[in-house]
Amino acid sequence: MNDFVVENLWCKIERLRQEMHEIALKKGISHPDVLMASQRLDEAINEFYNADLIELAG
Repeated sequence: MNDFVVENLWCKIERLRQEMHEIALKKGISHPDVLMASQRLDEAINEFYNADLIELAG
């Protein structure tokens, strides 16, 4: 995986993490929107690690 892809995925993860944090502050940690944001963050993290594993398997 090239550095550009890694950086883009990492930026996406950070953006989603911040978005989830902001929603939790505004609506409370147990709000359904926080769960949805957490799921989007999990998907991005999985995408990052799966791309890395594919490259390692190569």
